[in-house]
Amino acid sequence: MFDLTSGNAMIQTMDLSMSLASKRQTLIASNLANLDTPGYRTRDFSFEGAMKSALAGQKSPNSLVTTNPMHLQGSTGGSLPPTTDALQPSAERNDANDVSLDRENMLLARTQINYQASSTFMQVELRKLYSIIREGTAH
Repeated sequence: MFDLTSGNAMIQTMDLSMSLASKRQTLIASNLANLDTPGYRTRDFSFEGAMKSALAGQKSPNSLVTTNPMHLQGSTGGSLPPTTDALQPSAERNDANDVSLDRENMLLARTQINYQASSTFMQVELRKLYSIIREGTAH
C-alpha cells in the first residue's frame, strides 16, 4: 500500500512536534502533581532544543541507505529527549521542593499552544492531500 504521509516533511515534522509537546505536558503534569511532595525536583526539557536536535537527526529523502551490516545506524526520529535532567531551582521551599505553580502553568499554556499549532498545520496538510486524492478520482 502506498503511504502518502510518509513522504510529507510537514506532516512528519508536525507529528514530531506533537509528540514532543505531549511528552512535555506529561512532565509538567507530573511536576504539578508533586507540588507538595517534599524533596521533589522539577523536571523538564527544552522543547525548542529537542525539536532542533530531532530535526537535525531526521533522515532526509536523499539520505544514504544502509547496504552493509557494518554501516553505522542513523538516529530514529521517534526517540524523545531524556527527561532525567533536573532544572536549576528558581526558588526552593524549606521542604526542598522547587516546583513553582506559576512557572508550571505558564509552561503548560505555552506547550498547549505549540501542540495546537502543530495540530492545525497537520490538518492543513492532510486536507491538501485529501483534496489531491479527491480531484484525482474525479477525472
